[in-house]
Amino acid sequence: MKIIFLIRSSPYESHKPAEAIRIAAGLGTGNNSIKVILSGESVRILSQDEDDLEDIDIIEKFLPIIKDWEIPLYVDRDSMGGIDLKKSPYSFRTVDNEEVAEILAGGHSIFVF
Repeated sequence: MKIIFLIRSSPYESHKPAEAIRIAAGLGTGNNSIKVILSGESVRILSQDEDDLEDIDIIEKFLPIIKDWEIPLYVDRDSMGGIDLKKSPYSFRTVDNEEVAEILAGGHSIFVF
C-alpha cells in the first residue's frame, strides 16, 4: 500500500508533526511504501537548530528511523524561506506544488497532519 503523510502543522504549536513522524515510522515496518511531505512550519523538524518544538523527544526518536529505513522526505520549496537546512542530517528533496500534487495522487492513503 502506498501511504503519503502530508505534514503542515507547526511543530511549535502542535504535537501533530511528531505524531505523524511516529506513525510513519511505525507503518514503515510493514510492506507499505511510505512518503512524507513537509510543508509550512513543519519543515523545521529537519533543522538541527530547533529545540523548543512540541514533543521534540518523539521527533528525535523516530526521525532517525525514517532516515535509516530510507523513507523519502519531501520539502515544499515555498516553505523553505528563513529555514536553514544545510546542516540537516536528513536527506530530502525539495518539491514544488505540482510535484506535491503528483505525489499525493499516487497514494492509496493520505494522512494530513
